[in-house]
Amino acid sequence: MLFIKELKKICFSIVYILFIGLLLLSWHENFYGVTSKEIQASNGAEASITSQITGGSILAKPEQGADNYGLIKKEVPDKIMCGGTDMLIIEYLNNSYATYPFNYYKEVILSTEEQKEILSIIEEITGLSEEQIKNLPDDYFPSVNGNIIHMGGDAAQNQDGSFSFSTENSDTLQEEEDYTKHFVAQVSYERFKELMSQAEEIIGDGSYYSMDMLLEYYGQAEMTYDEAINEYNKTIYDDKVSIAFARLFCDYMTRVLGLYPIFIVVVFWLKDRRNKMNELINSKQIETVKLITVRTLAILTAVILPVIILSFESLIPLMEYSAETGIAIDAFAFIKYILWWLLPTVIVVTGLGTFLTILTTTPIAILVQFIWWFIDSAITGLSGDTRLYTLMIRHNSLNGAELIQRDFNIIWLNRGLMMFVSIVLIYLSIVIYNKKRGGKLDYAYFIQKHFGIFKERLRTRFQK
Repeated sequence: MLFIKELKKICFSIVYILFIGLLLLSWHENFYGVTSKEIQASNGAEASITSQITGGSILAKPEQGADNYGLIKKEVPDKIMCGGTDMLIIEYLNNSYATYPFNYYKEVILSTEEQKEILSIIEEITGLSEEQIKNLPDDYFPSVNGNIIHMGGDAAQNQDGSFSFSTENSDTLQEEEDYTKHFVAQVSYERFKELMSQAEEIIGDGSYYSMDMLLEYYGQAEMTYDEAINEYNKTIYDDKVSIAFARLFCDYMTRVLGLYPIFIVVVFWLKDRRNKMNELINSKQIETVKLITVRTLAILTAVILPVIILSFESLIPLMEYSAETGIAIDAFAFIKYILWWLLPTVIVVTGLGTFLTILTTTPIAILVQFIWWFIDSAITGLSGDTRLYTLMIRHNSLNGAELIQRDFNIIWLNRGLMMFVSIVLIYLSIVIYNKKRGGKLDYAYFIQKHFGIFKERLRTRFQK
């Protein structure tokens, strides 16, 4: 009965309604319709989320002899050196360097001496002089170079307003080309990485020139038929189709669940004091362990249940797809991933909020959680960057099951650590709350009392 009562209080509160609104907004903007579009794209009906990135749906079986099998992440030195140098020259000529400290854009303008250092790096990579670098031919770099598009003379506008480019096969070795007319790296790949590291040191952290960023923007290559079949088989057999979508779903939901539940926790613990419920609770024969445990479970239920409900928007089309094609899916993929991927995050947020609010009788937990959430968002990569202390696991792709498998041990250690910290925080909350119910540790009253006396003395002094 106490659990139902606490759950009703949460679900009919304004703060919970706001939480549901933010959850729905994030889900609708990021994940709504992704699964249906991917299924339709596998039948050639419309573009999917992966076809926009890789050139084809993950559910479409590749046909041998096709013109294009999409893109795959691959470290191809020629492509990375070409793209990195292209971007460095563009930023050098404008003396405007983009950096993303904490994932937020910041423009860096270098001094004259620093510009000379960047110039020397470019000269070593290209073998060109300063004058040649400032007057490169229009087709010195490929028209489409990673995330860079050069609108040169070979750009032809289509009827729909888009542009077509006649580009050479960038995989072709260019040693015989004139490096003054077309980019040909004059350094080894190892030396190039050293030079990029120097450029990043000059410009600052979060620039385009770390190896992580270079691989993110230029570490792609066209798939062969064998590679395409391998990716398809991983989706169908290893991921059983639904696991791929469960991962992406959890990736989008984790940012909401890593922050917003703290408001529910703080509001409901402070609400007792604001409504003068502390005296009533203290007078009742409700064990502290029971009170805190039941309220924690009620909050967790209120937060996780709508997430599970939203997952059906993806699961139902996948079940229909399985019935139509005969391809087996994991019907429990979403619930399993929600429980081991998202639930530990929600539990540690709830534990921290409960502990700090009971300890201080203030909303300080909101500030602490926001700082943790902000730092975690800034330092954690979108995929394959799980660490022991990561609050929110990210995997912003339908592909890449091997990244989860590679980090499997660290992920489980991470989730286990979050659960352990949560248990410790809840235990400390019980100890502190129990002492407060016994009349001890009531320093909040002490501070408020003496602060009130201090304010009264100030008012008296100013009146005089």
